[in-house]
Amino acid sequence: MPESASRIAKLREHLVKQGLSAWISITSDPHASEYVPGRWAERAWLSGFTGSYGILVVTASEALLWTDSRYWVQASRQLEGSGIALMKLGAPGVRGWIEWLSENLASGSSAGISGESLPLELETKLREALDPRGIALRTDLNLAAEIWTDRPALPHSRIYENTLAPEPAGHKLERLRGELAKKGADAFATSALDEIGWLTNLRGSDVDYNPVFLSHLLVLKDQAFVFLNEDGLPAKLRPKLEAEGFCIRPYDAFRDSLRALPALRLFIDPSVISSTAAGAIGRQVEIIRGMSPIALLKTRKTKEEIRLIEETMKKDGAALCRFYAWLEEELARGRALTEMDVVRRLHEERSRESGYVSESFGTIAAVGPNAALPHYTPDEAHCSPLAGDTVLLIDSGAQYQSGTTDITRVTAIHRPPEALRKDYTAVLRAHLHLLDAYFPEGAYASQLDTFARAPLWETDADFGHGTGHGVGFFMNVHERPYSISPRSLPSEATRTVEGVVVSDEPGLYREGRWGIRIESLITPEVRSESEFGRFMGFRALTLCPIDTRLIVARMMKSEEIALLNRYHRQVREALLDRVEGKALDWLVKSTEWF
Repeated sequence: MPESASRIAKLREHLVKQGLSAWISITSDPHASEYVPGRWAERAWLSGFTGSYGILVVTASEALLWTDSRYWVQASRQLEGSGIALMKLGAPGVRGWIEWLSENLASGSSAGISGESLPLELETKLREALDPRGIALRTDLNLAAEIWTDRPALPHSRIYENTLAPEPAGHKLERLRGELAKKGADAFATSALDEIGWLTNLRGSDVDYNPVFLSHLLVLKDQAFVFLNEDGLPAKLRPKLEAEGFCIRPYDAFRDSLRALPALRLFIDPSVISSTAAGAIGRQVEIIRGMSPIALLKTRKTKEEIRLIEETMKKDGAALCRFYAWLEEELARGRALTEMDVVRRLHEERSRESGYVSESFGTIAAVGPNAALPHYTPDEAHCSPLAGDTVLLIDSGAQYQSGTTDITRVTAIHRPPEALRKDYTAVLRAHLHLLDAYFPEGAYASQLDTFARAPLWETDADFGHGTGHGVGFFMNVHERPYSISPRSLPSEATRTVEGVVVSDEPGLYREGRWGIRIESLITPEVRSESEFGRFMGFRALTLCPIDTRLIVARMMKSEEIALLNRYHRQVREALLDRVEGKALDWLVKSTEWF
Protein backbone atom coordinates (compact mmCIF):
# COMPACT_ATOMS: atom_id res chain seq x y z
CA MET A 1 0.00 0.00 0.00
CA PRO A 2 1.48 3.41 -0.93
CA GLU A 3 2.08 5.89 1.87
CA SER A 4 -0.56 8.19 0.39
CA ALA A 5 -3.29 5.67 1.25
CA SER A 6 -2.36 5.65 4.95
CA ARG A 7 -2.04 9.43 4.98
CA ILE A 8 -5.51 9.82 3.51
CA ALA A 9 -6.83 7.45 6.18
CA LYS A 10 -5.25 9.55 8.96
CA LEU A 11 -6.63 12.73 7.38
CA ARG A 12 -10.12 11.22 7.49
CA GLU A 13 -9.76 10.63 11.22
CA HIS A 14 -9.11 14.33 11.68
CA LEU A 15 -12.05 15.20 9.44
CA VAL A 16 -14.31 13.41 11.91
CA LYS A 17 -12.69 15.11 14.92
CA GLN A 18 -13.20 18.57 13.40
CA GLY A 19 -16.71 17.85 12.12
CA LEU A 20 -15.73 18.50 8.50
CA SER A 21 -17.26 16.82 5.47
CA ALA A 22 -14.30 17.54 3.16
CA TRP A 23 -10.71 18.69 3.18
CA ILE A 24 -9.30 20.62 0.22
CA SER A 25 -5.59 20.61 -0.54
CA ILE A 26 -4.38 22.90 -3.31
CA THR A 27 -0.98 23.55 -4.87
CA SER A 28 0.03 26.80 -3.24
CA ASP A 29 1.94 28.49 -0.42
CA PRO A 30 1.50 31.82 1.42
CA HIS A 31 2.97 33.57 -1.63
CA ALA A 32 0.89 31.94 -4.41
CA SER A 33 4.12 30.52 -5.85
CA GLU A 34 4.09 28.38 -8.99
CA TYR A 35 6.78 26.10 -7.55
CA VAL A 36 5.98 25.33 -3.92
CA PRO A 37 8.70 24.90 -1.26
CA GLY A 38 8.63 21.54 0.52
CA ARG A 39 7.06 22.97 3.66
CA TRP A 40 3.85 23.74 1.79
CA ALA A 41 3.83 20.77 -0.60
CA GLU A 42 0.80 19.44 1.26
CA ARG A 43 -1.07 18.16 -1.78
CA ALA A 44 1.97 16.26 -3.06
CA TRP A 45 2.65 14.79 0.40
CA LEU A 46 -0.91 13.60 0.86
CA SER A 47 -1.51 12.22 -2.62
CA GLY A 48 1.92 11.18 -3.92
CA PHE A 49 1.29 13.21 -7.10
CA THR A 50 4.20 15.59 -7.65
CA GLY A 51 3.03 17.62 -10.67
CA SER A 52 3.06 21.39 -10.38
CA TYR A 53 -0.73 21.71 -10.57
CA GLY A 54 -3.44 19.73 -8.82
CA ILE A 55 -6.29 19.94 -6.30
CA LEU A 56 -7.02 17.13 -3.85
CA VAL A 57 -10.44 16.74 -2.20
CA VAL A 58 -10.91 14.17 0.56
CA THR A 59 -14.26 13.22 2.09
CA ALA A 60 -15.26 10.38 4.41
CA SER A 61 -15.82 8.07 1.44
CA GLU A 62 -13.98 9.60 -1.51
CA ALA A 63 -10.62 11.05 -2.46
CA LEU A 64 -10.29 12.82 -5.79
CA LEU A 65 -7.47 14.70 -7.50
CA TRP A 66 -8.03 17.17 -10.30
CA THR A 67 -5.22 18.02 -12.73
CA ASP A 68 -5.04 19.07 -16.36
CA SER A 69 -3.94 17.13 -19.45
CA ARG A 70 -0.26 17.98 -18.93
CA TYR A 71 -0.19 15.55 -16.01
CA TRP A 72 -2.78 12.85 -16.70
CA VAL A 73 -0.22 10.14 -17.45
CA GLN A 74 2.02 11.10 -14.51
CA ALA A 75 -0.94 11.34 -12.13
CA SER A 76 -2.31 7.95 -13.21
CA ARG A 77 1.05 6.38 -12.39
CA GLN A 78 1.62 8.15 -9.08
CA LEU A 79 -1.94 7.69 -7.77
CA GLU A 80 -2.00 3.95 -8.43
CA GLY A 81 -3.03 2.01 -5.33
CA SER A 82 -3.73 5.16 -3.30
CA GLY A 83 -7.50 5.00 -3.57
CA ILE A 84 -7.47 8.52 -5.03
CA ALA A 85 -9.53 8.91 -8.21
CA LEU A 86 -8.03 10.99 -11.01
CA MET A 87 -10.34 13.71 -12.27
CA LYS A 88 -9.15 14.75 -15.72
CA LEU A 89 -9.72 18.47 -15.67
CA GLY A 90 -10.96 19.63 -19.06
CA ALA A 91 -12.07 16.19 -20.23
CA PRO A 92 -15.69 15.80 -21.40
CA GLY A 93 -18.10 15.28 -18.55
CA VAL A 94 -15.59 16.04 -15.79
CA ARG A 95 -16.84 18.63 -13.32
CA GLY A 96 -14.44 21.17 -11.89
CA TRP A 97 -13.52 20.70 -8.23
CA ILE A 98 -15.46 23.72 -6.98
CA GLU A 99 -18.56 22.55 -8.83
CA TRP A 100 -18.08 19.05 -7.44
CA LEU A 101 -17.94 20.36 -3.88
CA SER A 102 -21.05 22.48 -4.27
CA GLU A 103 -22.98 19.56 -5.79
CA ASN A 104 -21.80 16.74 -3.52
CA LEU A 105 -21.57 18.26 -0.03
CA ALA A 106 -24.78 18.45 1.95
CA SER A 107 -26.35 21.69 3.06
CA GLY A 108 -25.22 22.45 6.60
CA SER A 109 -21.89 20.68 6.14
CA SER A 110 -18.41 22.24 6.27
CA ALA A 111 -15.32 22.02 4.08
CA GLY A 112 -11.85 22.92 5.28
CA ILE A 113 -8.78 24.36 3.60
CA SER A 114 -5.59 25.91 4.96
CA GLY A 115 -6.05 29.68 4.86
CA GLU A 116 -2.30 30.13 5.11
CA SER A 117 -1.87 28.94 1.50
CA LEU A 118 -5.24 29.99 0.11
CA PRO A 119 -5.14 33.06 -2.14
CA LEU A 120 -7.84 35.52 -1.19
CA GLU A 121 -9.16 35.53 -4.74
CA LEU A 122 -9.70 31.76 -4.65
CA GLU A 123 -11.36 31.96 -1.25
CA THR A 124 -13.86 34.44 -2.68
CA LYS A 125 -14.69 32.07 -5.56
CA LEU A 126 -15.12 29.16 -3.16
CA ARG A 127 -17.46 31.06 -0.86
CA GLU A 128 -19.49 32.33 -3.81
CA ALA A 129 -20.07 28.71 -4.86
CA LEU A 130 -20.58 27.15 -1.43
CA ASP A 131 -22.49 29.81 0.53
CA PRO A 132 -25.67 29.62 -1.60
CA ARG A 133 -25.72 25.84 -0.99
CA GLY A 134 -25.46 26.29 2.76
CA ILE A 135 -21.95 24.83 2.88
CA ALA A 136 -19.52 26.52 5.29
CA LEU A 137 -15.84 27.03 4.48
CA ARG A 138 -13.32 26.89 7.33
CA THR A 139 -9.88 28.40 6.71
CA ASP A 140 -8.58 28.36 10.28
CA LEU A 141 -7.31 24.76 10.24
CA ASN A 142 -4.50 22.78 8.64
CA LEU A 143 -5.35 19.11 9.04
CA ALA A 144 -2.49 17.93 6.85
CA ALA A 145 0.05 19.72 9.06
CA GLU A 146 -1.38 17.91 12.10
CA ILE A 147 -0.46 14.49 10.67
CA TRP A 148 2.66 15.57 8.77
CA THR A 149 5.16 14.76 11.50
CA ASP A 150 8.27 15.27 9.35
CA ARG A 151 7.05 18.42 7.61
CA PRO A 152 10.04 20.33 6.16
CA ALA A 153 11.20 23.50 7.85
CA LEU A 154 11.01 26.90 6.21
CA PRO A 155 13.68 27.29 3.53
CA HIS A 156 16.40 29.74 4.55
CA SER A 157 18.65 30.49 1.60
CA ARG A 158 21.24 33.23 1.52
CA ILE A 159 19.84 36.49 0.18
CA TYR A 160 22.04 38.39 -2.22
CA GLU A 161 21.97 41.49 -4.37
CA ASN A 162 21.29 41.40 -8.08
CA THR A 163 24.21 43.67 -8.90
CA LEU A 164 23.31 43.80 -12.59
CA ALA A 165 19.87 45.34 -11.97
CA PRO A 166 20.00 48.63 -13.92
CA GLU A 167 17.45 50.53 -11.81
CA PRO A 168 18.11 51.29 -8.11
CA ALA A 169 15.62 49.85 -5.63
CA GLY A 170 14.90 53.29 -4.18
CA HIS A 171 13.89 54.58 -7.61
CA LYS A 172 11.56 51.60 -8.10
CA LEU A 173 10.02 52.29 -4.70
CA GLU A 174 9.24 55.88 -5.69
CA ARG A 175 7.69 54.67 -8.96
CA LEU A 176 5.53 52.25 -6.97
CA ARG A 177 4.33 55.02 -4.66
CA GLY A 178 3.46 57.09 -7.72
CA GLU A 179 1.28 54.26 -9.03
CA LEU A 180 -0.39 53.84 -5.63
CA ALA A 181 -1.21 57.55 -5.54
CA LYS A 182 -2.95 57.20 -8.90
CA LYS A 183 -5.13 54.47 -7.39
CA GLY A 184 -5.96 56.56 -4.34
CA ALA A 185 -4.11 54.20 -1.99
CA ASP A 186 -2.11 55.14 1.10
CA ALA A 187 -0.41 51.76 1.44
CA PHE A 188 0.29 48.51 -0.37
CA ALA A 189 0.87 44.92 0.76
CA THR A 190 1.98 41.90 -1.24
CA SER A 191 3.32 38.40 -0.67
CA ALA A 192 4.37 37.76 -4.28
CA LEU A 193 8.04 36.78 -4.10
CA ASP A 194 8.99 37.86 -7.61
CA GLU A 195 7.46 41.30 -7.02
CA ILE A 196 9.47 41.77 -3.82
CA GLY A 197 12.66 40.53 -5.47
CA TRP A 198 12.13 42.91 -8.38
CA LEU A 199 11.47 45.90 -6.12
CA THR A 200 14.41 45.33 -3.76
CA ASN A 201 16.89 44.02 -6.37
CA LEU A 202 17.49 41.05 -4.07
CA ARG A 203 17.57 37.38 -4.99
CA GLY A 204 17.62 34.04 -3.16
CA SER A 205 16.94 30.34 -3.68
CA ASP A 206 14.04 29.49 -1.38
CA VAL A 207 11.90 28.24 -4.28
CA ASP A 208 13.09 25.74 -6.89
CA TYR A 209 14.03 27.36 -10.22
CA ASN A 210 12.96 30.85 -9.14
CA PRO A 211 15.69 33.12 -7.67
CA VAL A 212 13.50 34.40 -4.84
CA PHE A 213 13.45 34.43 -1.04
CA LEU A 214 10.51 34.04 1.33
CA SER A 215 9.22 37.50 2.12
CA HIS A 216 6.27 39.86 2.44
CA LEU A 217 6.09 43.58 1.70
CA LEU A 218 4.22 46.48 3.27
CA VAL A 219 4.66 49.93 1.72
CA LEU A 220 3.37 53.08 3.42
CA LYS A 221 3.68 56.68 2.28
CA ASP A 222 6.81 57.25 4.37
CA GLN A 223 8.06 53.73 5.13
CA ALA A 224 8.51 50.40 3.38
CA PHE A 225 8.84 47.14 5.33
CA VAL A 226 10.32 43.91 3.96
CA PHE A 227 9.56 40.86 6.08
CA LEU A 228 12.19 38.17 5.54
CA ASN A 229 14.54 35.69 7.17
CA GLU A 230 16.99 38.07 8.79
CA ASP A 231 19.59 35.33 9.27
CA GLY A 232 19.80 34.95 5.49
CA LEU A 233 20.44 38.66 4.88
CA PRO A 234 24.16 39.53 4.86
CA ALA A 235 24.98 42.34 7.30
CA LYS A 236 26.42 44.50 4.52
CA LEU A 237 23.11 44.57 2.65
CA ARG A 238 20.97 45.89 5.49
CA PRO A 239 22.39 49.47 5.51
CA LYS A 240 22.16 49.57 1.72
CA LEU A 241 18.50 48.58 1.81
CA GLU A 242 17.81 51.12 4.54
CA ALA A 243 19.46 53.81 2.44
CA GLU A 244 17.08 52.87 -0.39
CA GLY A 245 14.11 53.34 1.95
CA PHE A 246 13.42 49.82 3.22
CA CYS A 247 13.07 48.65 6.84
CA ILE A 248 13.81 44.99 7.52
CA ARG A 249 11.48 42.99 9.76
CA PRO A 250 11.22 39.27 10.68
CA TYR A 251 9.36 37.09 8.19
CA ASP A 252 6.66 36.06 10.67
CA ALA A 253 5.88 39.66 11.74
CA PHE A 254 3.84 40.41 8.60
CA ARG A 255 0.39 39.64 9.96
CA ASP A 256 0.99 41.56 13.18
CA SER A 257 2.01 44.58 11.10
CA LEU A 258 -1.20 44.31 9.10
CA ARG A 259 -3.22 44.14 12.31
CA ALA A 260 -1.53 47.30 13.60
CA LEU A 261 -2.38 49.42 10.56
CA PRO A 262 -4.34 52.60 11.34
CA ALA A 263 -7.30 53.78 9.31
CA LEU A 264 -6.00 54.12 5.76
CA ARG A 265 -6.61 52.87 2.21
CA LEU A 266 -4.63 49.67 1.57
CA PHE A 267 -4.13 48.29 -1.92
CA ILE A 268 -3.84 44.48 -2.21
CA ASP A 269 -3.81 42.00 -5.06
CA PRO A 270 -6.17 39.17 -3.99
CA SER A 271 -4.44 36.68 -6.29
CA VAL A 272 -1.14 36.84 -4.36
CA ILE A 273 -2.11 37.53 -0.75
CA SER A 274 -3.42 34.73 1.42
CA SER A 275 -6.75 34.43 3.16
CA THR A 276 -4.97 34.33 6.52
CA ALA A 277 -2.95 37.48 5.82
CA ALA A 278 -5.99 39.35 4.54
CA GLY A 279 -7.92 38.25 7.62
CA ALA A 280 -5.40 40.06 9.82
CA ILE A 281 -6.33 43.44 8.33
CA GLY A 282 -8.49 45.44 10.72
CA ARG A 283 -11.92 46.81 9.86
CA GLN A 284 -10.61 50.37 10.17
CA VAL A 285 -8.63 49.78 6.95
CA GLU A 286 -10.33 50.42 3.61
CA ILE A 287 -9.19 47.74 1.19
CA ILE A 288 -8.70 48.47 -2.50
CA ARG A 289 -8.42 45.32 -4.62
CA GLY A 290 -6.75 45.02 -8.00
CA MET A 291 -3.74 43.74 -9.87
CA SER A 292 -0.51 44.64 -8.14
CA PRO A 293 1.12 47.70 -9.73
CA ILE A 294 4.49 45.92 -9.41
CA ALA A 295 3.21 43.13 -11.66
CA LEU A 296 2.85 45.64 -14.48
CA LEU A 297 6.04 47.60 -13.75
CA LYS A 298 8.32 44.55 -13.82
CA THR A 299 6.75 43.21 -17.01
CA ARG A 300 8.05 46.16 -18.99
CA LYS A 301 11.82 45.77 -19.06
CA THR A 302 14.16 48.74 -19.43
CA LYS A 303 16.43 49.07 -22.47
CA GLU A 304 19.39 48.07 -20.31
CA GLU A 305 17.56 44.97 -19.08
CA ILE A 306 16.83 43.99 -22.69
CA ARG A 307 20.51 44.49 -23.53
CA LEU A 308 21.52 42.24 -20.66
CA ILE A 309 18.98 39.62 -21.75
CA GLU A 310 20.47 39.70 -25.26
CA GLU A 311 23.91 39.04 -23.77
CA THR A 312 22.41 36.21 -21.73
CA MET A 313 21.02 34.66 -24.90
CA LYS A 314 24.49 34.53 -26.38
CA LYS A 315 25.74 32.59 -23.35
CA ASP A 316 22.77 30.26 -23.49
CA GLY A 317 23.10 29.88 -27.25
CA ALA A 318 26.76 28.90 -26.95
CA ALA A 319 25.89 26.26 -24.35
CA LEU A 320 23.14 24.92 -26.60
CA CYS A 321 25.52 24.71 -29.57
CA ARG A 322 27.95 22.63 -27.51
CA PHE A 323 25.11 20.42 -26.31
CA TYR A 324 23.56 19.80 -29.72
CA ALA A 325 26.96 19.16 -31.30
CA TRP A 326 27.52 16.49 -28.65
CA LEU A 327 24.00 15.06 -29.16
CA GLU A 328 24.33 14.83 -32.94
CA GLU A 329 27.70 13.12 -32.67
CA GLU A 330 26.46 10.60 -30.11
CA LEU A 331 23.39 9.76 -32.19
CA ALA A 332 25.53 9.37 -35.31
CA ARG A 333 27.78 6.93 -33.44
CA GLY A 334 24.75 4.91 -32.44
CA ARG A 335 25.38 5.35 -28.72
CA ALA A 336 22.51 4.34 -26.44
CA LEU A 337 21.20 7.51 -24.79
CA THR A 338 18.19 8.18 -22.59
CA GLU A 339 16.17 11.30 -21.87
CA MET A 340 18.02 11.65 -18.56
CA ASP A 341 21.38 11.64 -20.38
CA VAL A 342 20.05 14.66 -22.26
CA VAL A 343 18.98 16.41 -19.05
CA ARG A 344 22.35 15.88 -17.39
CA ARG A 345 24.46 16.95 -20.36
CA LEU A 346 22.41 20.08 -21.00
CA HIS A 347 22.81 21.12 -17.36
CA GLU A 348 26.55 20.49 -17.61
CA GLU A 349 26.96 22.70 -20.67
CA ARG A 350 24.93 25.58 -19.25
CA SER A 351 26.73 25.49 -15.91
CA ARG A 352 29.99 26.20 -17.74
CA GLU A 353 28.77 29.68 -18.67
CA SER A 354 29.65 32.65 -16.47
CA GLY A 355 26.81 33.98 -14.35
CA TYR A 356 24.89 30.69 -14.47
CA VAL A 357 22.72 30.21 -11.37
CA SER A 358 20.28 27.34 -11.98
CA GLU A 359 17.75 25.90 -14.37
CA SER A 360 14.66 28.08 -14.76
CA PHE A 361 12.35 25.02 -14.61
CA GLY A 362 12.69 21.25 -14.74
CA THR A 363 14.02 20.26 -18.15
CA ILE A 364 11.53 18.53 -20.43
CA ALA A 365 13.40 15.98 -22.58
CA ALA A 366 10.77 13.88 -24.32
CA VAL A 367 11.09 11.26 -27.06
CA GLY A 368 8.26 10.28 -29.41
CA PRO A 369 5.01 9.64 -27.50
CA ASN A 370 6.39 11.34 -24.38
CA ALA A 371 6.61 14.61 -26.33
CA ALA A 372 2.83 14.52 -26.74
CA LEU A 373 2.64 15.36 -23.02
CA PRO A 374 3.41 19.11 -22.92
CA HIS A 375 4.85 19.03 -19.37
CA TYR A 376 6.39 15.56 -19.35
CA THR A 377 9.49 15.42 -17.17
CA PRO A 378 11.74 12.34 -17.12
CA ASP A 379 13.42 10.98 -14.01
CA GLU A 380 15.85 8.17 -13.27
CA ALA A 381 13.01 5.69 -12.70
CA HIS A 382 10.97 6.67 -15.77
CA CYS A 383 12.85 7.76 -18.86
CA SER A 384 12.92 6.54 -22.44
CA PRO A 385 15.79 5.75 -24.80
CA LEU A 386 16.50 7.99 -27.79
CA ALA A 387 15.44 5.36 -30.30
CA GLY A 388 13.16 4.84 -33.27
CA ASP A 389 12.23 7.02 -36.22
CA THR A 390 10.88 9.93 -34.25
CA VAL A 391 11.86 13.21 -32.60
CA LEU A 392 13.34 14.48 -29.35
CA LEU A 393 11.63 17.54 -27.87
CA ILE A 394 13.70 19.54 -25.37
CA ASP A 395 12.06 22.39 -23.47
CA SER A 396 14.60 23.92 -21.10
CA GLY A 397 15.84 27.16 -19.62
CA ALA A 398 18.29 28.71 -17.23
CA GLN A 399 18.68 31.48 -14.70
CA TYR A 400 21.72 33.68 -15.26
CA GLN A 401 22.53 36.78 -13.23
CA SER A 402 21.91 38.74 -16.41
CA GLY A 403 18.62 37.18 -17.43
CA THR A 404 16.28 34.20 -17.73
CA THR A 405 16.00 31.86 -20.72
CA ASP A 406 13.37 29.43 -21.99
CA ILE A 407 13.67 27.55 -25.27
CA THR A 408 12.14 24.53 -27.02
CA ARG A 409 13.68 22.78 -29.99
CA VAL A 410 12.75 19.50 -31.70
CA THR A 411 15.49 17.26 -33.12
CA ALA A 412 15.18 14.47 -35.67
CA ILE A 413 16.08 10.96 -34.54
CA HIS A 414 16.85 8.65 -37.44
CA ARG A 415 14.10 9.01 -40.10
CA PRO A 416 10.87 10.49 -38.77
CA PRO A 417 7.77 9.71 -40.88
CA GLU A 418 6.24 12.15 -43.33
CA ALA A 419 3.18 12.74 -41.14
CA LEU A 420 5.40 13.84 -38.26
CA ARG A 421 7.41 16.12 -40.53
CA LYS A 422 4.19 17.74 -41.78
CA ASP A 423 3.16 18.47 -38.19
CA TYR A 424 6.61 19.90 -37.50
CA THR A 425 6.38 22.17 -40.54
CA ALA A 426 2.94 23.41 -39.50
CA VAL A 427 4.25 24.29 -36.03
CA LEU A 428 7.32 25.99 -37.51
CA ARG A 429 5.08 28.09 -39.75
CA ALA A 430 2.97 29.01 -36.70
CA HIS A 431 6.12 30.00 -34.77
CA LEU A 432 7.36 32.14 -37.66
CA HIS A 433 3.98 33.80 -38.16
CA LEU A 434 3.96 35.19 -34.65
CA LEU A 435 7.59 36.25 -34.94
CA ASP A 436 6.64 38.09 -38.16
CA ALA A 437 3.46 39.68 -36.75
CA TYR A 438 2.91 43.38 -37.46
CA PHE A 439 0.48 45.22 -35.21
CA PRO A 440 -0.38 48.59 -33.64
CA GLU A 441 1.44 49.49 -30.43
CA GLY A 442 -0.60 48.43 -27.43
CA ALA A 443 -2.42 45.57 -29.18
CA TYR A 444 -3.86 43.16 -26.65
CA ALA A 445 -2.00 39.87 -26.22
CA SER A 446 -5.15 37.90 -27.05
CA GLN A 447 -5.31 39.63 -30.45
CA LEU A 448 -1.85 38.30 -31.32
CA ASP A 449 -2.73 34.69 -30.53
CA THR A 450 -4.37 34.17 -33.90
CA PHE A 451 -1.12 34.94 -35.75
CA ALA A 452 0.33 31.69 -34.39
CA ARG A 453 -2.76 29.49 -34.62
CA ALA A 454 -3.79 30.32 -38.20
CA PRO A 455 -1.17 28.08 -39.90
CA LEU A 456 -2.22 25.18 -37.67
CA TRP A 457 -5.90 25.78 -38.36
CA GLU A 458 -5.05 25.41 -42.06
CA THR A 459 -4.14 21.78 -41.27
CA ASP A 460 -7.21 21.21 -39.06
CA ALA A 461 -5.02 21.23 -35.95
CA ASP A 462 -4.73 23.32 -32.79
CA PHE A 463 -3.17 23.20 -29.33
CA GLY A 464 -4.66 23.56 -25.87
CA HIS A 465 -2.08 25.70 -24.08
CA GLY A 466 -1.35 29.38 -24.49
CA THR A 467 0.92 30.61 -27.27
CA GLY A 468 3.27 32.58 -25.04
CA HIS A 469 3.98 33.58 -21.44
CA GLY A 470 5.86 36.52 -20.00
CA VAL A 471 9.42 35.95 -18.76
CA GLY A 472 11.12 37.81 -15.92
CA PHE A 473 14.54 39.45 -15.78
CA PHE A 474 16.62 37.00 -13.73
CA MET A 475 13.31 36.10 -12.15
CA ASN A 476 10.39 33.72 -12.65
CA VAL A 477 10.35 32.08 -16.06
CA HIS A 478 6.55 32.36 -16.02
CA GLU A 479 5.84 36.02 -15.32
CA ARG A 480 2.33 37.30 -14.97
CA PRO A 481 0.30 39.10 -16.15
CA TYR A 482 1.30 39.24 -19.84
CA SER A 483 0.53 36.12 -21.87
CA ILE A 484 -0.43 35.49 -25.48
CA SER A 485 -3.52 33.31 -25.27
CA PRO A 486 -7.18 33.36 -26.32
CA ARG A 487 -7.91 33.36 -22.58
CA SER A 488 -5.81 36.48 -21.92
CA LEU A 489 -8.34 39.13 -20.94
CA PRO A 490 -7.90 42.59 -22.50
CA SER A 491 -6.51 45.04 -19.95
CA GLU A 492 -3.70 47.53 -19.54
CA ALA A 493 -1.54 44.66 -18.24
CA THR A 494 -1.92 42.66 -21.46
CA ARG A 495 -1.12 45.44 -23.90
CA THR A 496 1.86 44.70 -26.13
CA VAL A 497 4.42 47.45 -25.65
CA GLU A 498 8.17 47.89 -25.63
CA GLY A 499 9.95 46.04 -22.86
CA VAL A 500 7.70 42.98 -22.81
CA VAL A 501 9.56 39.67 -23.08
CA VAL A 502 7.32 36.77 -24.07
CA SER A 503 7.65 33.25 -25.41
CA ASP A 504 6.51 32.22 -28.88
CA GLU A 505 5.65 28.52 -28.47
CA PRO A 506 2.88 27.00 -30.58
CA GLY A 507 2.60 23.23 -30.55
CA LEU A 508 0.85 20.19 -31.98
CA TYR A 509 0.39 16.95 -30.03
CA ARG A 510 -0.66 13.49 -31.27
CA GLU A 511 -1.41 11.36 -28.22
CA GLY A 512 0.59 8.16 -28.17
CA ARG A 513 2.63 9.20 -31.23
CA TRP A 514 4.57 12.46 -30.94
CA GLY A 515 4.52 16.07 -29.90
CA ILE A 516 5.97 19.18 -31.54
CA ARG A 517 6.66 22.55 -29.94
CA ILE A 518 9.06 25.27 -31.07
CA GLU A 519 9.78 28.08 -28.64
CA SER A 520 11.88 31.23 -28.63
CA LEU A 521 11.67 34.36 -26.52
CA ILE A 522 10.74 37.50 -28.42
CA THR A 523 10.26 41.19 -27.65
CA PRO A 524 8.21 43.84 -29.48
CA GLU A 525 9.84 46.92 -30.98
CA VAL A 526 8.46 49.93 -32.86
CA ARG A 527 8.91 49.61 -36.63
CA SER A 528 7.04 52.61 -38.04
CA GLU A 529 4.72 55.50 -37.27
CA SER A 530 1.79 57.04 -39.12
CA GLU A 531 -1.19 59.24 -38.44
CA PHE A 532 -2.81 56.10 -36.98
CA GLY A 533 -0.10 55.64 -34.38
CA ARG A 534 3.00 53.53 -33.96
CA PHE A 535 3.26 50.00 -35.33
CA MET A 536 5.34 47.16 -33.95
CA GLY A 537 6.94 43.85 -34.82
CA PHE A 538 8.75 41.19 -32.81
CA ARG A 539 12.48 40.63 -32.57
CA ALA A 540 13.82 37.22 -31.62
CA LEU A 541 15.95 37.11 -28.47
CA THR A 542 16.64 33.37 -28.30
CA LEU A 543 19.69 32.26 -30.28
CA CYS A 544 19.63 28.62 -31.36
CA PRO A 545 19.16 27.00 -34.78
CA ILE A 546 15.88 25.32 -35.70
CA ASP A 547 16.21 21.82 -37.16
CA THR A 548 15.58 22.14 -40.91
CA ARG A 549 15.86 18.39 -41.59
CA LEU A 550 12.27 17.95 -40.44
CA ILE A 551 10.79 20.58 -42.78
CA VAL A 552 8.46 19.56 -45.61
CA ALA A 553 9.62 22.24 -48.04
CA ARG A 554 6.48 22.28 -50.20
CA MET A 555 4.42 23.42 -47.20
CA MET A 556 6.56 26.54 -46.68
CA LYS A 557 5.86 29.85 -48.40
CA SER A 558 8.75 31.84 -49.81
CA GLU A 559 8.41 34.61 -47.24
CA GLU A 560 8.46 32.02 -44.43
CA ILE A 561 11.66 30.50 -45.77
CA ALA A 562 13.18 33.97 -46.02
CA LEU A 563 12.24 34.70 -42.40
CA LEU A 564 13.77 31.40 -41.23
CA ASN A 565 16.96 32.18 -43.13
CA ARG A 566 17.12 35.67 -41.60
CA TYR A 567 16.73 34.19 -38.15
CA HIS A 568 19.50 31.67 -38.77
CA ARG A 569 21.76 34.44 -40.04
CA GLN A 570 21.06 36.36 -36.79
CA VAL A 571 21.95 33.24 -34.76
CA ARG A 572 25.14 32.56 -36.69
CA GLU A 573 26.41 36.15 -36.50
CA ALA A 574 25.67 36.36 -32.75
CA LEU A 575 27.34 33.07 -31.82
CA LEU A 576 30.16 32.71 -34.34
CA ASP A 577 32.82 34.01 -31.96
CA ARG A 578 31.30 32.27 -28.92
CA VAL A 579 31.94 28.66 -29.92
CA GLU A 580 34.74 26.63 -31.41
CA GLY A 581 35.57 23.16 -32.68
CA LYS A 582 32.65 20.77 -33.08
CA ALA A 583 30.19 23.31 -31.65
CA LEU A 584 31.24 25.82 -34.29
CA ASP A 585 30.93 23.21 -37.04
CA TRP A 586 27.44 22.35 -35.82
CA LEU A 587 26.42 26.01 -35.68
CA VAL A 588 27.58 26.69 -39.25
CA LYS A 589 25.96 23.55 -40.64
CA SER A 590 22.69 24.14 -38.77
CA THR A 591 22.33 27.73 -40.01
CA GLU A 592 22.98 27.05 -43.67
CA TRP A 593 20.63 28.69 -46.15
CA PHE A 594 17.47 26.60 -46.49
